[in-house]
Amino acid sequence: MKLKKRLGSLVLSLTMLACSLATANALSYSEIQQIRGTDRYATASGIAGEYGLYDSVILVNADKNKLADGLSASGLAGVINAPILLVHRDSIPNETQLRMEIAKRVYIIGSDNSISSDIENRLRSQGGFSVKRIGGQNRYETSNNVANEILNIKGSVGKVFIANGSKGEADAMSISAVAARDGEPILLTNGTSISETSRSIAESTKNVYAIGGVDSISSRLVSSLGATRVSGTSRYLTNSQVIRTFYRETPFKYILSDGYKLVDALTGGPLAGRNNAPIVLVSERSDKSVLRGATSLVSLGGISQSVLTKCAAETNR
Repeated sequence: MKLKKRLGSLVLSLTMLACSLATANALSYSEIQQIRGTDRYATASGIAGEYGLYDSVILVNADKNKLADGLSASGLAGVINAPILLVHRDSIPNETQLRMEIAKRVYIIGSDNSISSDIENRLRSQGGFSVKRIGGQNRYETSNNVANEILNIKGSVGKVFIANGSKGEADAMSISAVAARDGEPILLTNGTSISETSRSIAESTKNVYAIGGVDSISSRLVSSLGATRVSGTSRYLTNSQVIRTFYRETPFKYILSDGYKLVDALTGGPLAGRNNAPIVLVSERSDKSVLRGATSLVSLGGISQSVLTKCAAETNR
């Protein structure tokens, strides 16, 4: 009888210990690190402030949710160890200039229609920066040219990611952290075809991944590229599949971005890549199960307290 009581006491003690450890590791809303500025430009500046040392920056126009040029910038950011900063077509916000002060080299992504030649010239003449513009006639050509820049710097690519350039912005943001981490290109497609330049780059490696479902990238295109499709039935489930596919060990740190305010995921990609932390797209009703076991969460931009509270709660399940 005494032995049974001792065993019972031991089990109870172990249970209480396990519960106390779980409570000690539990995340709360107040423990989520929030990087949030007064607008997207200030938020991008705050993200760059968390990035660490760098001597290059990448400039992207984000006016009126113009994210097209930035969709393919994450891989380049990983190769040159640079944050992505946001500008207007004809001016540079003070918050962006603040983060440019320690840089020596500037990459401008997009044509003169996105970021004016006047800004480019002023950066050279007044700022003393080494400036390189990578643009094209459209978002697809720009992505090709960004990929070629990655190829020129690295000499080769280990993997390539394919995303829809017009309706696959969320998918491109989901893979941005991986592209930045690994320094690999994101190539844009219209969903049914791809340029010869993109095809040539894709065919230089056996590791080609199509990010998104059949509504974004056709099965015929996926098959012709010998690609592996990574997708779910929604942007959130595609995001979860990306994380489960490209992170062999379960991460403990995750970077949260609003699933429909994707500009924060754009500028957060390089930070996520540098920390080997996935970008997680979230909303009130999104599946947050991928966050289970997380010990650190970073929120980008204006995610509501309600959503962040749910994210914190999911880490404790």
